[in-house]
Amino acid sequence: MSPKEPLLATLKVCILNMQAEGRPVTDENPHLSSCCQLLEIILRKGLQQTGLGLIKRDVWHWLEQLPQQDTCGRQSQFSVSVETAAACKKLLTAQGRGRFFLRLALNRKILGNVVQHLIHTPKLLEWYDPVISVLGNEEFLEPFLSLLLVISEMEFSLNTENSSFLDESWLLPVCEVYETVPCRELGMVLR
Repeated sequence: MSPKEPLLATLKVCILNMQAEGRPVTDENPHLSSCCQLLEIILRKGLQQTGLGLIKRDVWHWLEQLPQQDTCGRQSQFSVSVETAAACKKLLTAQGRGRFFLRLALNRKILGNVVQHLIHTPKLLEWYDPVISVLGNEEFLEPFLSLLLVISEMEFSLNTENSSFLDESWLLPVCEVYETVPCRELGMVLR
């Protein structure tokens, strides 16, 4: 009997809960933050640290190297997403950039393709422990890829402007935008 990965079963339940809503997934969806957190945990699981341990490896570190290392040559949306995450001035940490990239990938339906590119890049796949990681273990990888295929079929409409919180948390703070026009009748005047 093959071993089971509990994270994949939990991710499946989370995906089913999001699909049950029957409409595009937005930031207001109660299952979104737990789904994103599970994706992050799965992508981090078994990620081996460098020999010296001076820099703690995160998902972002292989994401930003993948466009240069991958030999498939079919990654235009992926490259644009990496550049967008790298250029985001609101984010200060690798964790925040990786989370921002995950949100972009969900919006653009490319997360499954990104993992496929990683699989075809042995130099970066070596960063994962082949026994405990989902990405380095063949038995766990196939079910994970099928879940990513389901996710790529879903419609996401996530606000990527509100991103500075991603350095710290997946929980989205309230962001309200008001448009006003200066008007003496309302008592609003610009000085």
